[in-house]
Amino acid sequence: MITETAEIKEETKPFRVLTLDGGGMRGLYTAILLQRMVQLFDSKYQVKKSDGSVAIPDIGKAFDLICGTSTGAILACALAVGVPIDEVIKLYIEEGKNIFPSPQPSSWLKYLWALKYRKKAAANADKLKELLDHFFKNETIKNMYDKRNISICIPTINASNHRAWVFKTPHFPDKHRDINYKLSDVCLASSAAPIFFPIANVANPDNGSEQYFVDGGLWANNPIMVGLIEAVAFTKKEQPVELISIGTCEMPTGDPNLLKSNLGVMDWKVGIGITEMSISAQAFGYSNMAKFSATLITSLGKSVTVIRLEESQKSKGQLSSIGLDKSDSTAIKTLKDLASSDTDLNHSKVINDLQKKDPQKESQIIKNIFSNMDELKK
Repeated sequence: MITETAEIKEETKPFRVLTLDGGGMRGLYTAILLQRMVQLFDSKYQVKKSDGSVAIPDIGKAFDLICGTSTGAILACALAVGVPIDEVIKLYIEEGKNIFPSPQPSSWLKYLWALKYRKKAAANADKLKELLDHFFKNETIKNMYDKRNISICIPTINASNHRAWVFKTPHFPDKHRDINYKLSDVCLASSAAPIFFPIANVANPDNGSEQYFVDGGLWANNPIMVGLIEAVAFTKKEQPVELISIGTCEMPTGDPNLLKSNLGVMDWKVGIGITEMSISAQAFGYSNMAKFSATLITSLGKSVTVIRLEESQKSKGQLSSIGLDKSDSTAIKTLKDLASSDTDLNHSKVINDLQKKDPQKESQIIKNIFSNMDELKK
């Protein structure tokens, strides 16, 4: 007699991706939003222990791949290496004014500001490098990957030939170009925003040759497509991909003062207005391309879900208070308030949706990720 044994197939574990936009000081918004999302979905990260401390989530470990550009690169590498999220937030709040000691004024004083920095960058690159070296020590891409098994993709630009460059962990065995680069140098390369910072000079760790990099935000400020393509290429067809993308409180409302055909240098805020428009356009454009691509790929038999966390509309006062290089107390308070309100927005939307008869797949994914994070082990 032949007995048939039913085979029980385990559900394929999703490949989870986190992508983080660039945006200078507005990276504080992203860091607080991440922290608050975990706290709202899992109360153990709010309740104090007997010794008075609070558990810290290991946000990096919740994802298989983290992509970040510019300020998002710093946050991505910090999460990947296991830096507590509260220390990242503290970095922005306490050191922002030292990295951006001279933010561009919004009044006519911007003309004097432009004259002052006509031949040098406005931000303090030496201070940023000092902080990155302190944060990451001599940790290399390979060391981090070997210890934590978290993949990263960090967009930048090779200034020598104007070509896109993405620093990657060796998650593809045959791709190991970047494994010996220090995380601090990787972040410096991706954060070298023109006008704000000088071109980053990073030595090739394999041969000592000088290399020059410019902010990856010029082509992938929203690295959602980088993360999507990498995840689809890396995973097998039967493994689903779940991608969460977070912005930096972009300014989608535009500026009516720019709606004229003949704009000069000062109309564009000495170039900063172009950067701000590029950030908003990429946030919107790449997010929609990623969602369209995910739908197409899913129709071909591979499950791909792309989620862009929602942002609320901002008041005129809020928009004028925040900026790429604004680190004063008003800017910090505004970014904190916006991060908290947007966390409430996303949390409420998920909880309300899950109470419906047919909840959306995206809501369940968000809840699964943010309510099941392991505690960070020190």
